[in-house]
Amino acid sequence: MNPKGFCGSRGTRLKRVAARVAASLVVVMPRFCAAITPGQIDTFQDGTTDGWGDPAGNSSNVSTGGPAGSGDHYMQVVSGSFGGNSRLVTFNDAQWLGNYLGAGVNAVSMNLRNFGPSAIPIRIAIREGSLGSGTPGYCSVTPYLLLPDGLWHAAVFGLDAGSLTPINNPQPLATDLSNVGDFRILSAASPAGIGDQISAEIGVDNVYAIGAPEPGAFKLAGLGLVALLALRRRCRRIS
Repeated sequence: MNPKGFCGSRGTRLKRVAARVAASLVVVMPRFCAAITPGQIDTFQDGTTDGWGDPAGNSSNVSTGGPAGSGDHYMQVVSGSFGGNSRLVTFNDAQWLGNYLGAGVNAVSMNLRNFGPSAIPIRIAIREGSLGSGTPGYCSVTPYLLLPDGLWHAAVFGLDAGSLTPINNPQPLATDLSNVGDFRILSAASPAGIGDQISAEIGVDNVYAIGAPEPGAFKLAGLGLVALLALRRRCRRIS
């Protein structure tokens, strides 16, 4: 290959190479960031429940009245006499699955509102799959007690050994956090994989993955940039 031929019309060719490098990164980087990603957030502003729900249809999108006020969408979750099934639980088997340890996600925060007459203990649960009540996993040790004051509250749920307790004889916590097969928000007086049978209505908004990006993703991007700069220096020497 003629080096000058490769580097001729330098600006045009470098742009083409840069585009190819960028395209390669777009293809490869999702392997590091598949499913759960630090900083991801469900705001429900698209008019859907962003993949949350249960077979009874207890989760729906409400177009106004979220923490930001008028026009701020949120997800409504109901149970018992308020609708849906008898248990207050909503789960996500899409963007909230995957390798939490590899992604560096160590906690999940959200805004919560209680529309009912009684205080409700809210927990999160990660499970090894989306089957029945006997599915192994981990649940919050301490619930967030959501008061019936009609106000929005900020809750944070840790994803470490001090914050989660095993249910139904799961694999080690690190193993389950590396391959979450079901992510749940539920109300339960004691740690459990399904919600208690209660009549309740809550609002959920801004479900956010707290953590730092995986170093491998940035390392890959850095290697691509180094290769591109090296190519530019080579072309300058030849020209």
